[in-house]
Amino acid sequence: MRFDPASLPYLKGEKFSNNHVTRYDFLGPIPDRIKFLCELMSGKSVLHLGCLDHQNLIEEKFKRKQWLHAELSASASRCLGIDVDKQTAEFVKAKLGYDNIILHDFTSGVEFSGSNEQWDYAVLGELLEHVDNPVQFLQAIRKNFEKNTKYLVITVPNAWTKTTMHYANRSEEIINSDHRYWFTPYTLAKVILRSGFELDSIHFTNRVPLGTFELIRKKISSIIGTEQSYPFTYASSIVGIAKF
Repeated sequence: MRFDPASLPYLKGEKFSNNHVTRYDFLGPIPDRIKFLCELMSGKSVLHLGCLDHQNLIEEKFKRKQWLHAELSASASRCLGIDVDKQTAEFVKAKLGYDNIILHDFTSGVEFSGSNEQWDYAVLGELLEHVDNPVQFLQAIRKNFEKNTKYLVITVPNAWTKTTMHYANRSEEIINSDHRYWFTPYTLAKVILRSGFELDSIHFTNRVPLGTFELIRKKISSIIGTEQSYPFTYASSIVGIAKF
């Protein structure tokens, strides 16, 4: 999905409105996030930034083919993970055999060991919502990798899912307790542009669990041989693709 041209001046800060309405042209199937990323980067060279997970979750995700670094490593022609968690890096090397991970703080300004190599994609998966200052964080990434990387791919949780709205209607919020931010398609695009990247496109992945009515519609669509389409509120993750 690409933003309506009428919204671009507001995203770029050229215009201001206190009640700007952004309309999205998305209505379609919602793919699995990891499958979407692996298909996008199949046969490409990939930097996986912040590639590690909570150590106690990795083995179970690995078994379910939901540990992103393993799936990208299998799909890409070349995949290098970058993280700062030495203990977990040693764990996945010893336990799972993944040694395509280097320890490096890409916010430090120090060049990493692959700085002279060319990369098709840098991936930031479900991490931006955990950092204290997302614009400064992305600016550091751009400074580190803009000379040798074509695209940055960012995935974040979608604030406007049917699940979050369901809880909000009960005056409750369901959230990972380490998250600092909720993102919408507009605010993710705004952060990308404020960080100095060029916005390419926005995508939606990971469909939320369906209720009874939606399951019936899905069954009918399956019987008649069509693919069920959904608005973006049925997607739990937003994917932003930007050019360096």
